[in-house]
Amino acid sequence: MKQDWQSQTERGTSFWLRTIVWLALNFSRGLARALLYPISAFFLLLAERPRQASCNYLTRIKEKPTGWLDAFHHYHTFAQTILDRVFVFAGRADFLDLNVQGFDLLESQMDKGEGCLLLGAHVGSFEMLRGLGVIRRHLPIKALVNQENSPIIRTLFECLNPDLAAKVINIGTADSLVGIDQHVGQGGMLAILGDRDVHGGKRVSCDFLGDPAYFPTAPVLLAHLLKVPVILFYCLHRGPGRYEISFERFAERIELPRQNRDAAVREWIKRYVARLEQHCQLAPYNWFNFYDFWDQGD
Repeated sequence: MKQDWQSQTERGTSFWLRTIVWLALNFSRGLARALLYPISAFFLLLAERPRQASCNYLTRIKEKPTGWLDAFHHYHTFAQTILDRVFVFAGRADFLDLNVQGFDLLESQMDKGEGCLLLGAHVGSFEMLRGLGVIRRHLPIKALVNQENSPIIRTLFECLNPDLAAKVINIGTADSLVGIDQHVGQGGMLAILGDRDVHGGKRVSCDFLGDPAYFPTAPVLLAHLLKVPVILFYCLHRGPGRYEISFERFAERIELPRQNRDAAVREWIKRYVARLEQHCQLAPYNWFNFYDFWDQGD
């Protein structure tokens, strides 16, 4: 049965999420992390389709049959990144162990006063990028994300840190792109994830882990319009509070020709997907698309 990520409803309630956050911030981190085991097991039992999607993906990436224990590890890794996001938004991220490679690329852009497009994926923790921005050098990062299917979590993080939450631009709104050219033109950084398409958005099919899957064209088209360097970033979860954050130059500029533009867009996306596949292989339990990525309709 066809299923995309936007058709999934947010699981959990505001009461329980706020309770977990309160426990995490008022007691030891160890207690909060211990609670993630029953929480992960609960959602694993409750969500059949996401569990099946997890096993499907893990079978592809591991090239061998996977089952409930693998799916639990997948869920638990995701839960740990959510908890660490709480500490980032609450200003309690001093305990994080961030191993950063390629940060000089961002420093160079800042020193020149030039903006850039940071292109990532749902691999590891997107919020660790902003956590790094707070810890290291107050990076001028705004994030383009779609928050339509997670209103409870969005509201929770807005309460924890309104200033940081305000730097999120919701792609689902009509005026979401207003002002981003000015932000980048003034030396700001714009972060976007390139492995989920918004309903109705243009997309192309590329081979990913053995079969064709759809990827949005929006990041490539946006880079072409902004005419700024494109830097890939990945924030891989490597253990409790431990992350490997890497930056690598993807393109100095993305210039699309007037003729054969679709073919040029496809080539850029193929390059992006190739790097995404390599990072998924480096950290298989870090890819957090819990839906059938290879069956998204025509």
